[in-house]
Amino acid sequence: MRRISECAVVLVALLLAACGAEGGQSTSDGDAGKASLAGEKIDLVVPYEPGGGYDIYARLLAPYLEKCLDATVVVKNEPGAGGLLAASKTFVAPPDSLRTVLTNTVGLVSAQLAEAEGASFQAEKFSWLGRVSAEPNVLVVASDSKFGSFEDLLKATDEVRFVATGPGSNEYVNSTVLPEIYGFPAKTVTGFEGSDAARAAVLSGDADAHILPLDSQMKAIKAGDVKPLLVIANEPHDALADVPTVADFPPRQGQEGTLDALIKLSDTGRSLAGPPEMPPDQLAALREGLGCAIENEELLAKAEKQERDVDPLTGDETVKVVDEALGAPPEFTELIKE
Repeated sequence: MRRISECAVVLVALLLAACGAEGGQSTSDGDAGKASLAGEKIDLVVPYEPGGGYDIYARLLAPYLEKCLDATVVVKNEPGAGGLLAASKTFVAPPDSLRTVLTNTVGLVSAQLAEAEGASFQAEKFSWLGRVSAEPNVLVVASDSKFGSFEDLLKATDEVRFVATGPGSNEYVNSTVLPEIYGFPAKTVTGFEGSDAARAAVLSGDADAHILPLDSQMKAIKAGDVKPLLVIANEPHDALADVPTVADFPPRQGQEGTLDALIKLSDTGRSLAGPPEMPPDQLAALREGLGCAIENEELLAKAEKQERDVDPLTGDETVKVVDEALGAPPEFTELIKE
């Protein structure tokens, strides 16, 4: 009798397996609602010129994303409008095109808040795969600058000349908002092809200051070309433990909400997005693939060697921080618009 029961169990198991194979269904709950992207070509778009921080992250990520998805990942550079061009092209791409863009989410969200020319998208409608990193922004000046500290900059009577690649860029947003928060005169010069060209203007004395994420500043800081004056975060960063943060300098009265909004904006970091209304099974697969790649120990070791922070968020968590940044108070939005 026991032998007959055992045979029955085996027969049922075989029948269930056969039905699953015939219907193309996996018996694993983790695979439910997820497309297989094996053999597919996925575009990983960098919204800036080759060689910059975003390009480095994309090329670091691509081979591990390929392995996790069993797909071909092609890194493409599409510079223009401070990163807004690539974002706008992604927004109108077919939902199932497998086009992704490593966004400068700070610039993307702020450009939308400002209703900037070239911001032809709605950030909340992108298919967010997840965040890759979110380093604090750092204000630097040339090593021989007349500004020896952030206090010196706050005392400036002439306009402090900041540099930025374009109105949609991270550096432009911070360079526009920070002087208003602290009440010192400033202007921002744009039109540079990339952050290296912008930095060159600071080093040559044609401009005074430059604000970029920490990982994009560290090489120049370590080389002694620039000196950091301020970390735009509430907490010190281990790599610049002796550099003051915005928490050390109270904002002007009435600007507390603006400063808080600026820090929340930084939390969006470098995030990966696809077109709106991406098929749910493709989005699930890409999110899982990104999570798999970003946790790879070899990738993390390479990132550490290159002094590139990895601070991931899931797709759902990224949606949340983007929504919080888009919910900035009116005074911040008005400042960005001006």
